[in-house]
Amino acid sequence: MAWLYALHARSCIGRRNLWQAEYMISGIRDNALALACIRHGLPAIHGRGFGLLPSKVAAQFEGSLVRQLDIVELSRAFRVVVLGLRSEIRCADEELAGRLQDVLISLIETST
Repeated sequence: MAWLYALHARSCIGRRNLWQAEYMISGIRDNALALACIRHGLPAIHGRGFGLLPSKVAAQFEGSLVRQLDIVELSRAFRVVVLGLRSEIRCADEELAGRLQDVLISLIETST
């Protein structure tokens, strides 16, 4: 799901659909944090384990919170959350992370 949210977030940023872009960025973050919870044996449903994640894991997503609705800020938060997602994918499956590396980077490079 995080991948689909990322595709939509990029499109929403490009179309200047600010609220929808924020929603999609939050969806990426929620799904990536859920993956982190699963990896750490924590409850993933409805964010129940998010606050129990190791601080190092959670910290990589803190910058993905959207602070205001403008293109520059949405692009910044999108970049942070996609890099966090990439990190979580790498922890789960190094081979998959390698295959997705270029695609994920191209998403954030074309989001403005």
